[in-house]
Amino acid sequence: MIDILKEIHDRFMQNEIIVQHCEGRMKFYKYPETADDTKPFIIISLLEPPREATYASDDAKVEHVSIQVDVEATDRMLVKEIQGQIKQILKEMNVMQELGGLDEYFDETKRFVDSRKYSGFPYSLYDAF
Repeated sequence: MIDILKEIHDRFMQNEIIVQHCEGRMKFYKYPETADDTKPFIIISLLEPPREATYASDDAKVEHVSIQVDVEATDRMLVKEIQGQIKQILKEMNVMQELGGLDEYFDETKRFVDSRKYSGFPYSLYDAF
């Protein structure tokens, strides 16, 4: 079984722009209230459990994944730049952006939030079938 969140995190950590702006501030599901929120950060969440999808000899070989990636920062264009890198990394994994999400500025936190949903079949993470 593949830990898709860890795989995505590891791919993000290979990206120079993401590391430059978000190293140490990439979390799963929730960003801790006590964590540094003065700098950009990323939250990666599963929208549903991965489900078996591609079969060979009656065995599931690939799982369909559905995730959400939130980027928050005080600089709107930096949020867009980071989210653009995320979109490209996930596309290379065969996980594409879906409809929906959020593109908002929150007065109470003084941060921009770009939240996008992605789904797909990350074939490259699985052994050849």
